[in-house]
This record gives sequence, C-alpha cells and structure tokens, in this order.
Amino acid sequence: MREPKPLTEVLVDYGEKQSLVAFATTLETLAKKLKEQGSFQFVQGTETIPVIPSEQLKVEYKYTKKADKHSFEIEFDWIEGQKIISPMSIE
Repeated sequence: MREPKPLTEVLVDYGEKQSLVAFATTLETLAKKLKEQGSFQFVQGTETIPVIPSEQLKVEYKYTKKADKHSFEIEFDWIEGQKIISPMSIE
C-alpha cells in the first residue's frame, strides 16, 4: 500500500511592486546572508520565518516572455540535512 504524499505547507506567500534598485538590493542582502550565515529570515510584522537551506541545492532559472510581459524566476530546492557529495574520480 502506498504512503500518502505529504501536504505542501506554504510558509510565505508575499508579493509587492519594487523598483529595480530595491529588488537588486534585496537580492544582494539575500546573497550576503546565505554566504555569511547559511540562512536568512522572512520578517513580516512580529512573525519571523527562518530559511535554512542545506549545503546542496537544486537550482532552476526560468525566463519567459508573453507579448510584452517578461518573467524571470529563480527557484532553489533542498532536502533537510543533505550534505555535498564529493564527485567520484578515477586516478
């Protein structure tokens, strides 16, 4: 008998209009936090949601265009506790 698939839990669902510079600043902050601390936090009001990726990520980039509307997405997924696996070599 198959086990039921786990339910998807949406922890953050937020959107806003930003200037290009404000968005670039957000990306820089995100990158700096990931490089220096390995994590970042979403903070909205009194609610804080930590995001702590594992060392190994699956990363996807997608750029689409429909008429005059452009969309660029960056998605990264991970499995909790997954470590970087060293590639095998033959010497």
